[in-house]
Amino acid sequence: MIKVRVSLKEICIAAFVLFASSSAWGQCAPGIPSAGNPGCIPPDQANSPYYQGQSAPAYAPRIKWADKWGAIAVDEATGTAGTVSASADKGKAEGQALARCAENGGKGCKLIFTYHNQCVAVTQAIKGGGMFAVSAPDEPTASRLALEDCGKDCHVLYSRCSLPERIE
Repeated sequence: MIKVRVSLKEICIAAFVLFASSSAWGQCAPGIPSAGNPGCIPPDQANSPYYQGQSAPAYAPRIKWADKWGAIAVDEATGTAGTVSASADKGKAEGQALARCAENGGKGCKLIFTYHNQCVAVTQAIKGGGMFAVSAPDEPTASRLALEDCGKDCHVLYSRCSLPERIE
């Protein structure tokens, strides 16, 4: 009978070598194709510990927006105005603003401001004087900027937004 003395340390090393050489399954390392590595499971496979139920889409869907236009027309002699917001077309917005100004009694209506995918504010001094129109990403900012441009004793005559509309 042959006796072999083996220490606990040697048994642990032998077990580790045997276990490591067996076919263990694991996550594929980045950049290593799973086809050439039989011990590697891609995360989109049902037996992967990282499987989420279905493969992720190859691309993120793209969001589509529709532009919106606004316009302001004024007859400065009478103070008559015509406004349009949320129009799909710049030319139509400008034409409708001029037409509304004329419908409101304006004889010499002129386009004073056109804005696109933003908000607008129009201010004027309380005692009369020039009008100031400013566009900005939101109404409060547009109003604040227009009042700053106008100066002392001014008020906001008109503010509106023509923000883009999500279509997809």
